[in-house]
Amino acid sequence: MSDENSTVPAADFTPHLMLGDLLFTGAPTVEEVIAKVTDVPEEIGLTAEAVDGKDGVVEVRIKKFGATAFLTVIDAPVPNQEAEQNAHQLYCQGDDRERVSTHTAQVLIAVPPEFTGEPAEKIADLSARQTQLTVARVHGMLTVALCRLPGLAGYYSGTAASTFGLPFLQQVATGQFGSTPWPLWVSAWLRPGPEGTSAYTYGLWPMGHPELQVENTSMSPEDLFMYLMDTVAYLVLDEGTFADGQKTGRTAEEVFTLHAEPWVVDQDVPAFRIGM
Repeated sequence: MSDENSTVPAADFTPHLMLGDLLFTGAPTVEEVIAKVTDVPEEIGLTAEAVDGKDGVVEVRIKKFGATAFLTVIDAPVPNQEAEQNAHQLYCQGDDRERVSTHTAQVLIAVPPEFTGEPAEKIADLSARQTQLTVARVHGMLTVALCRLPGLAGYYSGTAASTFGLPFLQQVATGQFGSTPWPLWVSAWLRPGPEGTSAYTYGLWPMGHPELQVENTSMSPEDLFMYLMDTVAYLVLDEGTFADGQKTGRTAEEVFTLHAEPWVVDQDVPAFRIGM
């Protein structure tokens, strides 16, 4: 980022706890949760057991990653209709949103950025972004496994400020996004207006990258959404980086300039505006 723009927040990032909330029409039992989450290839070395004295909490250990995660069965909906109010404008509308609105239970998935054993030695040499991506991969593996539980109604992601419906989760569960289902944690929101379509990503900064935003572009909403999500995939999965003033685009003809500035949602978060 340019030092000339003093209004741009510093892009300092520290790995953090990753949370996600699977929504259900009825609470699964702890035994059902353990059965599904341990139904993974043996070489992963995953074990799970209920935590004594903590009702509904399951501790999961994943030897391959040296990671520990916690699953919490909550026999209550997300408070204040928060899940419904954050229904994604493309992935949770109509019947999908209605199904989410009727959820009565949750399984909260929590993966802290803490590692032990031999994997911890390897992770110690990773950048903060790479460490967070490892946390995300563990979270994604658990999410995919638990998507096979009956009564699934949706998934609420606080990092993406989005709730996703069943069709999208089925894509995740069948591996259409590979081992790292990044759209669960980073999404794009569109705001059509009289002068064009504006948009912003939500969730890139929790993955260690400045958010992206666009103001009043003539690009169609569908193309704009796909452009942003393609760019997100490049940053998150391919460990891409951007800089203030850099040119970017998917083809030689499609070239845009990046401008470092505060995020439109939170002025304390760094972002790049894509000049379209």
